[in-house]
Amino acid sequence: MPSSAENAGAPIASDVAGNIDSRLLGALFAAAAVCYLGVYALEAPIRYVLYNAGKDNLILLRDGFIVGPLALLIAAYALRLRLHAAVVVFGMLVVFHGLVLMGTIGSALAVGYGIKIVINLLFGFFIASLLLQPGNKVLTFLALIWCITILGVCLDKFVMTFPWTGIKTIVGDLNVDVSHDWEIQDPLARRVAGFTRSSISVAAFMPSLAIVLMSRTRRWLLRAFIMMGSVGVVALTTQKGSIIAFAPIAAVLCLPSAYRLKLLRFGCIAFIVAAVALPFLVMNLHMAHGTGVFSTESIYLRIAYTWPLAWQWIMHHGMLLFGVGLGGIGGPMRVYAPDNFNPADNVFLLLYAYFGVFAFLYLILIAYLVLRRVTGSQERAVTATAIVAFIFGYGGVVSIIEDQSAALFLGAALGVLWRETIPVIVPSRWAPVMRRDAAGDNVRPIGVATPAFGRLR
Repeated sequence: MPSSAENAGAPIASDVAGNIDSRLLGALFAAAAVCYLGVYALEAPIRYVLYNAGKDNLILLRDGFIVGPLALLIAAYALRLRLHAAVVVFGMLVVFHGLVLMGTIGSALAVGYGIKIVINLLFGFFIASLLLQPGNKVLTFLALIWCITILGVCLDKFVMTFPWTGIKTIVGDLNVDVSHDWEIQDPLARRVAGFTRSSISVAAFMPSLAIVLMSRTRRWLLRAFIMMGSVGVVALTTQKGSIIAFAPIAAVLCLPSAYRLKLLRFGCIAFIVAAVALPFLVMNLHMAHGTGVFSTESIYLRIAYTWPLAWQWIMHHGMLLFGVGLGGIGGPMRVYAPDNFNPADNVFLLLYAYFGVFAFLYLILIAYLVLRRVTGSQERAVTATAIVAFIFGYGGVVSIIEDQSAALFLGAALGVLWRETIPVIVPSRWAPVMRRDAAGDNVRPIGVATPAFGRLR
């Protein structure tokens, strides 16, 4: 029997449904994901149409692509008098950290806002390999979104100013900027968003999308083309943090397969450590800076204002070791503390405000998944590790978990790593080597253990 390494790219029994044990529900999740990402990639013109029709709140219907399939999945499990372990764990954590926010802030609406942010992680966990190693139809759709996003950014940068640039809409009683106009006259320095809502949306979405496309591409020339196109379009948005995080990851994906996983693991852990350490290391740091989008002014503003004020907010409103609670900083503050709004601009600060000391535990668990031995498809593990590395690399200067696409891709990456690193069970010296299925209830053979070395053959 071929080894797991030899079968790295081959589909296995339940991979057709990601981490879902139903082909039908798996297909529904895949369709919902591509529709959701399609709306995300075209959010600016969609919001503009709704704005002109006076129906701004209808944009919230996009969340039905996330909530609807999850509700059906939970109902399907409930009819069998069981719940998926991921749903149980997610529900318990949401309730606990939500109650913390009720104790510190007392806003149920803010808890709902926080759930809206993190629920994409759960959806992504279930869709897993359906998004990170999609079939041909989904892959074609993702490639089309990639092309449309590049076209939109290039048109916005060099050809025209879109009619939705700078509009302000009200969604759920909250003010929302679309393609924020930064009032920069230099066309080469002007921040653009194309068809997405903001330049940060492009900077968070394109690298994750490019990683998926590059991982499914066998020809290195095409990989290099996707890499250069993606790095180029992110450069047009002037989001420096995304470029710094994505460029080395994309370069690793262009290397021979034997080097990718080790280098990506190293980079992933380095980015996680950097994201955690950065707000601590720069306390009371004073630095010279220039002006403009390509200067160090943006990082200076984080060091001098955003991060100190975020620490102050957390210390003044946190509950013991539990942080402020789910929704304790960033976007949800628009609901309960608009005058003190702080974007955090660091993924660790966001997690610490949400979860307190539990943030360290969750980050350790992510690092453990990244480093755990691969027992399934190494190809899928490489894609997942690359996405986790990018998320935390860019997360050093942006609260990237608040971005819907980033949370979706991160959940999918963690779902893949969980599945592809499930420990092997060897009942006896000559028994088949088994791996647990997506639900963790059954086992399936993946090889035969030899008496001498216990290796697969």
